[in-house]
Amino acid sequence: MIPVSLTTLLIIGLAVGVLLLGLLWLLAVTSQRRHEKKLQQYLVQCRICGNIYDNPDSKTMSACPSCGSLNEATRSRPI
Repeated sequence: MIPVSLTTLLIIGLAVGVLLLGLLWLLAVTSQRRHEKKLQQYLVQCRICGNIYDNPDSKTMSACPSCGSLNEATRSRPI
């Protein structure tokens, strides 16, 4: 049997808990980013009025619901 003091046992327990919370946080952040990326692939921004609308059919050309102009369904560039 290995002798372990109470303080060492508490420090090990706290370290394991912090590592577990860190891993759970990392998994939640990556899952959220993946979900947001999936949602953004269907968004199209109108080149005339700037309206952002949904294109769930993934058509190459879609009409803006605001002004009616045709827009290409290209991936938006990050700022």
